[in-house]
Amino acid sequence: MDTPPPTVPHAVFRRLLAISLMYGSQGIPAGLAFSALSTILRHSGIPLKQIGLTGLLFLPWALKCFWSVWTDNAGKKWGYGRLALWTHASAIMLCLVLGLIAPDRHFLLSLSGVLLLNTIFATQDILTNACAVSHMKGRNAGLANALQVISFLLGMMVGGAGSLLIYDRLGWAGAMWSIAGELSLLWAALLPLRECVEPALRHTRQIPSRLADLFRRPDFRWAMLLSVAFKFASSALAMLLQPWLIDRSFSLDFAGTLQMSNIMYGALGGALIGFPAVRLMGSRRAISLLIWPSTLLLGTLFLLQATGTPSRWLLYVGLGAENMLDGGFYVSVWALLMDWSSDERPGTDYSFLQCGESLTNVFAGLSIVPLASLIGYGQTLLITWITGILMLFFVMPATRKLEGQRHDTPALSKSPM
Repeated sequence: MDTPPPTVPHAVFRRLLAISLMYGSQGIPAGLAFSALSTILRHSGIPLKQIGLTGLLFLPWALKCFWSVWTDNAGKKWGYGRLALWTHASAIMLCLVLGLIAPDRHFLLSLSGVLLLNTIFATQDILTNACAVSHMKGRNAGLANALQVISFLLGMMVGGAGSLLIYDRLGWAGAMWSIAGELSLLWAALLPLRECVEPALRHTRQIPSRLADLFRRPDFRWAMLLSVAFKFASSALAMLLQPWLIDRSFSLDFAGTLQMSNIMYGALGGALIGFPAVRLMGSRRAISLLIWPSTLLLGTLFLLQATGTPSRWLLYVGLGAENMLDGGFYVSVWALLMDWSSDERPGTDYSFLQCGESLTNVFAGLSIVPLASLIGYGQTLLITWITGILMLFFVMPATRKLEGQRHDTPALSKSPM
């Protein structure tokens, strides 16, 4: 007797689970690179000048657009789910090897290994994007992007704070082998879901992906402008917060706790504000609604700075509200860009736009702290707030220019049948 095909809700659940597992896996090496490694290196006695090289670990996420076409076409040829599992397995093997390469004795080799680890998962991210773009457009785009934010942040917490806790007890080898174990569990969970990763059109349309086709789209420049502009001010503020706290004589424990609180508020905002807004109104209307409170709250730290030394609870509440609205706005923007991405190039278009945001983060990080050292925190915070307001003149026209998305149908506009 033939097994009946899975119901549509069941298939959607399995696909969302596969997407969450892959985005969560990608967050683990990102957390190691961006949150834990510099602390581990400093504890190992590595000079600050060499620790500065950890900034290179962000490059795979910012430059993955250059191999997104190759990865997209490889997925069409050999299967997206199969390649996702193979990249995942190669990362597990690399973590096992990295456990034998202590950074205090082999600094450049261990740094290169972590760089390769992030390159592997940046490549898997292209495959994950292909699945999300192909299956989760329209009303499901907000849910897909909310899951992306939550899963990736949870992975970063495991790879960042979790790795530091294990390193403190078991050393470098223990931390890397623990990551290998975590990734192995996620790989095993992903194995029966590999078919869910395949884009919907893989059997009916095998058009090769080409960047030239992306660039020829008449509204490409507006999509790219949106991806570059919408996050600059909030990224700059997030990168300025840590040195601001230290110079205000707050403790390292509080700085770390506040950072974790802001991350969790951002994830909650994506789930509780961004996803429902996109589901009910569509991504364009959600952007038009959420951009105003999100931009207004960019001035929170400037206003707290102007009051003198704010209390801890004011920082938790004020910055929590800012990050919660920003998380909802973030999900609505990427839901629109997901709808815009082409079904024929499911891994290429969305990944290319993600690189726009990543390069913006790099520029924000390189500019904001030097600016504060020249003119002080108060003026820098005010300029960043004003910059966020000026970005409205780029984000809003770009959003309107992308209005022709056939997938962006708000639930409230559907007449009951």
